[in-house]
This record gives sequence, C-alpha cells and structure tokens, in this order.
Amino acid sequence: MRLAGKVAVVTGGGSGIGRGIALAMAREGADVVIPDIQVQNAERVGAEVRALGRKVAAMKTDVTSAADVKAMVDRTRETFGKIDILVNNAGIAAPPGMPFTNNTEEDWDRTFAVNTKSVFLTCKAIAPHFIERKAGRIINIASIAGPLAAVTMPAYSVAKQGVITFTRVVAKELAQHRVTVNAICPGVLWTDFWQKLAAHLAETNPAFKGMTARQVFEKRVADIVPMKAEQHPEDIGAAAVFLASDEARYITGQALMVDGGCVMW
Repeated sequence: MRLAGKVAVVTGGGSGIGRGIALAMAREGADVVIPDIQVQNAERVGAEVRALGRKVAAMKTDVTSAADVKAMVDRTRETFGKIDILVNNAGIAAPPGMPFTNNTEEDWDRTFAVNTKSVFLTCKAIAPHFIERKAGRIINIASIAGPLAAVTMPAYSVAKQGVITFTRVVAKELAQHRVTVNAICPGVLWTDFWQKLAAHLAETNPAFKGMTARQVFEKRVADIVPMKAEQHPEDIGAAAVFLASDEARYITGQALMVDGGCVMW
C-alpha cells in the first residue's frame, strides 16, 4: 500500500502497458484516473480498478489537444480534490521505416503529436498544481527505441528520445518544488505495437520469411534481450509504482531502462 491516499492519472491506461500501470497503482492503494481516446477500453480497466476497492474515473481524452488535456486535469481535480501522480503513457507506433525514406511527413507529425507533444501538454497543465502543493510525481513512458536509434521505426525512435530529453528539462525546472520527473523505457513486449511490427518484419525481412508475427517476436526476444525472457506490462507497472512512491523521493531526471538488459549505459 505504498500509494495509499494518492490519486494517479495514467494516460492511455485502457490497454497494454497503461493497463498494467493503472492496475499496479491501484493494488498499491491509489485511486486512478484513466484518460484514453478509446473510452470503452478505459471503462473496462476502470472496472478492474474498482474491483480492487479503489475509486476510478475513466474519460475520453485526446492527449494531442490542449483543451482536452486541460479539461481532464480540471475534472480530475474537481472529482478527487488533487492529483499526486501523472503517468504519461499514451502513445502510438509509427509506420516502419527500413529505409527511413518510406516514412511520410504525416507519419512524423502524428507520431510526434501523440508520443511527444502530448507529454508537453499534460506536464504544462499539471505543473501549476504540483508547484502549488510542493509535491508531485511525473513518470513519462519512453522506450528503448530512443537510445537505440531504431532503424525499424525512425519517427517513433526520435519521438521517444525526445520524451527522455524533455523529462530532464522538466525535472530540472521542477526540482526546486520537490516534484520528481522521470522516464521509464520499456523493452520488447507483446502488445499491438509489436504484433504489427513483427508482421511487417515477416513480410519484408528475408530472415523472418514464413514466420508468424508471434514467432518473429519470440526470435527478437531471443536475439536482442540479454535475459532471454519476455517482459510484461506488470514489469513496467512495478517500476512506475516505485518511482511514484516515497522510496523514490530523491530520484529525478532519470530514464530507467526496464528491458532485460537491452540498453546498458
């Protein structure tokens, strides 16, 4: 119950990694707000949170819209009285590169809007509340694709590296207010994102010819993950709980690789 009495906002919490984080926070005692463009997904996860004995609010939110983000923050504060934790999890995969010239201007614009601009908008909307309270936790979900400069997904890779850099910028600004800002970089997880990428690899890369998407994924885990084990959304949830807890009160401006050893600085 490390988060008892806390209110956590988990954007994109209706599926995948976001669901894992929302449920992990709830198990540790937090009430959870789930803003998601797919509100039906948010409501389903909300029911799971409620079953754990926590209060929950699911709301349709477009995190690329400043007006939507402000409305979400205002509604959360009206409903719960405060916000303690912001997890910027909402994101989308970019169409594969290989080569990068396959990508269009629209690919880059959409990828940056959802993965990077949204983090700016939510941080901007919530910062005054955290500064006023002299407390708060911001956790941005980036990716190992950022530091690895992944040729398989150029726009996504650059956008997620941008999240890491922006995390450090905001951490420096908010440190004096006792607000911590950190990033988590997940590794290789079997999500819709990876299912689509693996299917593309099977179609375009001779090394994966004849494989199913799942077989491609398992081969990638075996090839690039030193621990040779698949990770799950719960692994990211556990890291997020730690960074949101009092145990991490003196950790800020960091990018935590939760990836089985794919990235070692």
